[in-house]
Amino acid sequence: MNDDEQARLNQPIEPAAPEGEPGPPPGEVEAYAAPPAAPAPSGMAAHSVPATPLGETTRCPRCGTENRPGIAFCRECGQRLISPGAASTLARPTSPDGTVACPRCGTHNRAGAAFCANCGNNLRGGPQVAAPPVVVPEPGRALLGPIVLLIGAIGIATAWFLPFPFGSGSLFDRAFGAAGGYGIGFWSGYAAVSGGVQAQSYFGFAAPAPLLVALLVGLAIAGMVRRSPGMAQRVGLLVALLWGAALGVLFVVVELIGGPGGGLLELLRALSPGGIIFLLAGLIVIIGSLTRLARA
Repeated sequence: MNDDEQARLNQPIEPAAPEGEPGPPPGEVEAYAAPPAAPAPSGMAAHSVPATPLGETTRCPRCGTENRPGIAFCRECGQRLISPGAASTLARPTSPDGTVACPRCGTHNRAGAAFCANCGNNLRGGPQVAAPPVVVPEPGRALLGPIVLLIGAIGIATAWFLPFPFGSGSLFDRAFGAAGGYGIGFWSGYAAVSGGVQAQSYFGFAAPAPLLVALLVGLAIAGMVRRSPGMAQRVGLLVALLWGAALGVLFVVVELIGGPGGGLLELLRALSPGGIIFLLAGLIVIIGSLTRLARA
């Protein structure tokens, strides 16, 4: 026996590996990564993601709740309904009325939903966002329109005490100042008016000026109580508007166009003080009435 054979015989013999267990890799083979360990089973059984098309109703495999198409998570139990990375066509409400906002992603879910339909967040434990209450503004008070109407009423009352055409003195003197006045029956004074239909119409709108003053004062008080005029105020404002416009138009027709001829000075001397104030007060009444009607 030579030296080489003696050396082989003196080497220790390694025990054979048990059957079924892999032996160590050869030395010349590169090291390989061990396969990942299987995840520990959780307390709840996993459910597979259904392959339900987005156009159909998605039924939750865990609780059986019918969900709208495109919802990523079940609204009742939070089970994922769409595979991760799949396109979602969830329709989010545009108005928060009657919905609960998810504190995580901000999606508005239907009221009573237990989980967010977009991210699966639990909505029962978080604060629910209710729709803000509708605040109905209380009717306030108006100032500009009523003040203008009061100024117009003062002007109309002033014109009633100033000299007016178709007679001597003011309309107050013809009604109550002199013996035999027509009093509140202003229609009795039509007989003393000459000049046709225009002149009688002018007298008919100017003589009952106290009625217009009372109407304007009532409208001003009502406007200070309520900002937006009601139906009765609208009717009164329309009457005042037409009354003021008639006084202005008839002043132009009767006293300016139908006045005495001649130059400008003669025309101005012929104008009655009461008619001028009626014209100006009528314009103020028109402005006040339009201001109040704009609040309607």
